[in-house]
Amino acid sequence: MTEVLVISDTHVNSLQELPQSLLQALGDAEWVVHCGDYTSLTVVDELRDLGPNFVGVYGNTDPEEVRQQLPAEVTLTFEGRRVVVVHPYWAGDPEGLEERLAARYPGVDAILFGHTHKPCNLMLNGTLLLNPGQGYPFFIWPASIGILKLSEKEIQGDILTLD
Repeated sequence: MTEVLVISDTHVNSLQELPQSLLQALGDAEWVVHCGDYTSLTVVDELRDLGPNFVGVYGNTDPEEVRQQLPAEVTLTFEGRRVVVVHPYWAGDPEGLEERLAARYPGVDAILFGHTHKPCNLMLNGTLLLNPGQGYPFFIWPASIGILKLSEKEIQGDILTLD
């Protein structure tokens, strides 16, 4: 079983600005996936420094220096399962976003995405759609993270609200 910590929409200049519980989770994670909107290349570098198992994509608020370092989307394979990571700022209205993502990436096992700041953990037509929410408490939602668990036999997502 592989476990992946999924974060998105951190919107900070340094990881140290994030909740302590998120920093602890990052330090304990085997794999870290960030679904975009770091806002600073420093955050990307700090995540890379955590270890070799960091994957990220850029978001719509990321500066050019982040966009030069990271792709707009990436497809990974864990335990034989295909996982897309994307920040779908191009997708329009958040209403129905999950259906549009599932249609855009047919045949994948999971889609990890950000942008809306709203957590989502939904199985749709055999594809897990997991949006971890935002990495800081703001707007109407608290800080949250996603946990993706994969094996050859199962795939599961969880959303954890942080203190």
